[in-house]
Amino acid sequence: METLTAMNLACNQISAVAFDNQCFNRIRLHKLTYYAIREDFGLKSQMTIRAIGKVADAYKVKAKKATGPIDSQRTFRLKGAVAFDCRMISFALSSDSLSILTLEGRQIMKFEVGDNARNLVAFQKGESDLFFRNGQFFLNVSCDIPEPELIDHENVIGVDMGINQLATLSTGESFDGQKTEKVHKKNQAKRTGLQKKKTRSAKRKLKKNSGKEKRFKRNENHIISKRIVDEAKRTGSAIALEDLTGIRRRQRVRKSRRSRFSGWAFHQLRQFIIYKAKLAGVPVFLVPPAYTSQRCHKCGHIEKANRKTQSEFVCCSCGHGDHADKNAALNIAELGCSQSAHGRIVGFIRQ
Repeated sequence: METLTAMNLACNQISAVAFDNQCFNRIRLHKLTYYAIREDFGLKSQMTIRAIGKVADAYKVKAKKATGPIDSQRTFRLKGAVAFDCRMISFALSSDSLSILTLEGRQIMKFEVGDNARNLVAFQKGESDLFFRNGQFFLNVSCDIPEPELIDHENVIGVDMGINQLATLSTGESFDGQKTEKVHKKNQAKRTGLQKKKTRSAKRKLKKNSGKEKRFKRNENHIISKRIVDEAKRTGSAIALEDLTGIRRRQRVRKSRRSRFSGWAFHQLRQFIIYKAKLAGVPVFLVPPAYTSQRCHKCGHIEKANRKTQSEFVCCSCGHGDHADKNAALNIAELGCSQSAHGRIVGFIRQ
């Protein structure tokens, strides 16, 4: 804790120097602050370098966009996360221990890690972020994992992502969103009630419950993404996903559904599928979402009226009927096959 606090105090002093001199370049900032910071806070050489880097990174985006002097100084929480590079930390997986640099020199201490993460730590590379949360210290470890060769695929599994059905596969399997919605409504009602009370006890409960729903959704997305990737690997298939970038700006929803729509973690689910697929050697294609829910998979007819209800699809041209999400997933799979064959992004066009 002393090391964490000292590094963040150093960051605040470096930030003050950077702001006063309007100097945000890491090398020039190093020349301005290095020796003074080491003397004032007793930091080791590499600690000081990482503190300077943290301050420079904090100003980077604003400095790049600024046309004149930056008008606000960055400040850092005393228990905020700090970065440790490979010179400051090393792991001994055989004994579940690590060697970490502190103000008192190198310290050997035990760590806990899950079986899956243990295999990944062996590929540790670059920086690891040390942070303090709920009375415990954690490390976010960066790993450079070699990707296996992509499997030869003869088929593509289309994945239609939605709110009622979190994911529907072109194989017919679907993942219901009712459990997630039930948790969302329960937490929303609890938050509303506690916020109205405005008592110290209510504020403590709000703080205790903060992030609970987010962690639940994250866990559900991990489970769903793992099952999708496992199915693709088992059947020797690639995966096709809709590119839903910017959908929150484009899509308009009723007031009663806004909370549910804003809490839809589709981007997280997509990222989980992509990174798990990379580790499994499964190809992933991102396809345009236009008309995938309006197009008939059987005859290719595109019409808004084809989608009778949220779940019912009946083609106005050929009369083909199916679950709307499965029909969309089949269209996505077809686009994935086209993209795999042509090596370029293709999409449906309404005639």
